[in-house]
Amino acid sequence: MTGDFPYWPAAMNQKMAAAYCGLSVDLFKEICPVRPLKYTQSTWGHRYLRQRLDEWMASLDPNVKQSSVVKFEDFFSGGKGAA
Repeated sequence: MTGDFPYWPAAMNQKMAAAYCGLSVDLFKEICPVRPLKYTQSTWGHRYLRQRLDEWMASLDPNVKQSSVVKFEDFFSGGKGAA
């Protein structure tokens, strides 16, 4: 059964991290607050931890009451919330 699902490593490059989050690379770069680990000075050596991505995505869940959560739509409205 495990062959039916994609394998997501613990640390992913930007393209893979964006796909993991279900976002385009451009949108991922714009809204993702998770900062990559820097194995090398080159961006080719930057990796996003799957655990941090999971935490960020869980914080966006509208079904969970959290006072310090930045809502997804706030990224597009400059933090002013929906009008």
